[in-house]
Amino acid sequence: MTAPYDQDLVALLADASFDRIAPTPPVEGRPRSEPGAWAYESLRRVTAVLGGAKPLLADHRRLRDLLELTAMTDPTLFHVMFLHHCMTIGPALDYGARDDDIAELASARAIGAALMTELGQGSSSADIRTRAVYDPVTREFVLDTPDPAAAKYPPNVGLPGTPRLAVVSARLHIGGEDRGTFVFLVPLRDARAPHPGVHIQQRPPTALLALDYATVSFEGVRVPRHRWLADGAGIDDGGAFHDPLADPAVRTGRSLGMSRFACGAVTAGLAAAARAAVSIALRYSARRRTHDRLAGSVPALTHLNQRRLLFVAAAQAQAATVLARASTEDCWYVPDGGGRGSGPAPEVMRRSALAKVAADRLAEQAISRSRSAAGAASFFSENRLIEYHGLAMAFQSAGGDNRLILLDAARSMAAGTGYAPPVGEAPDHWLGLFRARERLLHEELTGALHAAETEGKDAFRVWDDLSDLAERLAAAHLARVTAEAVHTALPVPDPHSESSVPHVRRALYLLFCLEETLAHTGWFHEAGLLTVEDTRLLPDRLTEVCHDLASHADTVLEVLGVPAEMARGPLGGEDYVADLSGSG
Repeated sequence: MTAPYDQDLVALLADASFDRIAPTPPVEGRPRSEPGAWAYESLRRVTAVLGGAKPLLADHRRLRDLLELTAMTDPTLFHVMFLHHCMTIGPALDYGARDDDIAELASARAIGAALMTELGQGSSSADIRTRAVYDPVTREFVLDTPDPAAAKYPPNVGLPGTPRLAVVSARLHIGGEDRGTFVFLVPLRDARAPHPGVHIQQRPPTALLALDYATVSFEGVRVPRHRWLADGAGIDDGGAFHDPLADPAVRTGRSLGMSRFACGAVTAGLAAAARAAVSIALRYSARRRTHDRLAGSVPALTHLNQRRLLFVAAAQAQAATVLARASTEDCWYVPDGGGRGSGPAPEVMRRSALAKVAADRLAEQAISRSRSAAGAASFFSENRLIEYHGLAMAFQSAGGDNRLILLDAARSMAAGTGYAPPVGEAPDHWLGLFRARERLLHEELTGALHAAETEGKDAFRVWDDLSDLAERLAAAHLARVTAEAVHTALPVPDPHSESSVPHVRRALYLLFCLEETLAHTGWFHEAGLLTVEDTRLLPDRLTEVCHDLASHADTVLEVLGVPAEMARGPLGGEDYVADLSGSG
């Protein structure tokens, strides 16, 4: 499932200075409790070691590995890393920033930030109200926040003394006309203070992903012409505006497309956090002693409930990782030179967004199962599991709201836009079930929409009333494509090999399919796809696979691919009792 990480990256992040939670001296005299300080200094140290001559986006594999390892090390550091390397440098490259601005970010002289969402619009960026008005006299843009509801919220830019260079979405006005949403590169603050006209109100600390979150508004902020990320648009010497995309709505959609850089990063980070959580909890379960009335003192992993929790979690982490591996190439591609007014095809954007939803749901379930298996110890940050859970919970809405992404995908599926229901013979029984479920739900939704249209019903009310069915269709689609991706990635059995890795990976695939089927047994039975006897036998089949995997627990850890140095905290160590009691 995972190729070995470059040892230089592992050795770098294994250093104790990258452990935010363990007691270590303050960084450069700053208290470790100051939100953001540790993460920004860590980003600079990583940049200094790896070199900042060119953006890491130029090497997808190395950037992905770095993000995965930082997600395992500390989700807060991962959050800062992905915002800097993907959500700032990504659109800067894609929309045509100047080389000197790219160099400033790549070297971490200024740390990036993405200011997209606004207070009055929740997590949506579709109706940006921050204004950028072109001044033909100075050939600059004047950035303004028209009212408090248009303030940017909640970027992590509140820490004083840290130079920040942000990509800011704003609605461009030229000659009194709305030209759609564009992206601007805006310095927010230097080492001394916020720049004139940039108002930053730091928000109170938060428990998980603790950073320097803030509300930001603009008042007459002057942005030079070269920091308009025009992406092929332009203004001639006479002040005439031209845009190859022509339509302001199309331009806005193109600007919103910067979310693809988040999808690639977040999918990779969530999958890595899930694998780390399962790895830690599985090691802990194998060492932790429980007292059973019948068996006496035995390792927790002896019990079926632990095996079901942890091996299904491993199956979900494997599935999330397969999706992540396929997602980064789609999400991070930037044509040479950038700024050409075009991005990935709509179906690629939709696939990337759905991969993020799938990875988040799988990661959240895998981490939740790991926390349940670990018991009360999972609540404490020093054991990391609650930190991983915070990351998964945050991205239910951050990086695109999961439910809205599913509903948007379902609308496209119902319209047949870049989509057709799965047909043809499936590679195995499970994929046949998932394809049939998706196909039948699609028929149900399109039939209901067609009937409502024939009756002349209100389009909004009809779609709103069918939103639950639409979400189930999109979720069924995700289950099918995830299972297909994992099935395709399974290794071909080698009768001459003594490795149990292929066996374990196939067993984890089977667990994923069993768990997905068990969640919908009533529906499958009603649709005539499973008999009563079929459904009765499913739990026994799952139990059988879990007991088999218990005899290959070390191989499960091998398949998860989490370097031992990254399994931080007492629970993942060799002697958690000594670590937690201080007796080691």
